[in-house]
Order: sequence, then C-alpha cells, then structure tokens
Amino acid sequence: MKEEVKLFSTPIVAIVEVAIAPSHSGRVKCMGTYWPARLYHNDCNLTLEPNQKVQVVGIANITLLVVR
Repeated sequence: MKEEVKLFSTPIVAIVEVAIAPSHSGRVKCMGTYWPARLYHNDCNLTLEPNQKVQVVGIANITLLVVR
C-alpha cells in the first residue's frame, strides 16, 4: 500500500511528547490530541526532544510530518 502524503497550506504548531529522530518516529500533541509523528526530512541529522515546539507541515496516513 502506497503512503499517501498530504502537505498543509499553513503549518500547525505542536509539542513533542516522545523524541523524534531520523531513525525513529515519536509522538506530538497537536490541537489537543496526541499523534504519531516523524521528521518530514529524514535525511537531516536532527533529534527533536520532548517539550520542544515543532511545525506540523503535513500528514502521511495517520502520522504527522514535522520540522523544527
């Protein structure tokens, strides 16, 4: 099954709950709900830590795509 990616016209602010890194997904709180999340750009060497604000730029299936 092919992953369906939808990019948002305006990013949404979220807070990291479980760390997110290129090698693994994490979790964010966005619009009052907890969501699985992963980096939009998996080729970067970046880890997003809990309580860090991030921008949600899209969604792939039920996983939010985030950037710093």
